[in-house]
Amino acid sequence: MAAEKIGVGDKVTVRKSVDVPMSFKGTVMKVYTNSALISIDSYQQADQNIVTDLKDKTIINFKHIRVTKSAPKKPVEDEESGDGDTAKKDSKSTK
Repeated sequence: MAAEKIGVGDKVTVRKSVDVPMSFKGTVMKVYTNSALISIDSYQQADQNIVTDLKDKTIINFKHIRVTKSAPKKPVEDEESGDGDTAKKDSKSTK
């Protein structure tokens, strides 16, 4: 999975593999170059000791992550629609 498709707040599923010791569902807390910090939200009760050792967080490579629900994206504010501070600054500089 590409980094552009994974964002903070996304709900994800991670499957058990050679590199990942357990399957779980979680939420992306931070995105790195090739991986993401994920808080572990739900898991099998048999994996309780692993989750406790990880302190409910772990870093997982993108290739092991499946996004189940994307977080809502924040609207990008237009820089030209400022609050008028530039007009105030211009009027002060002419004095």
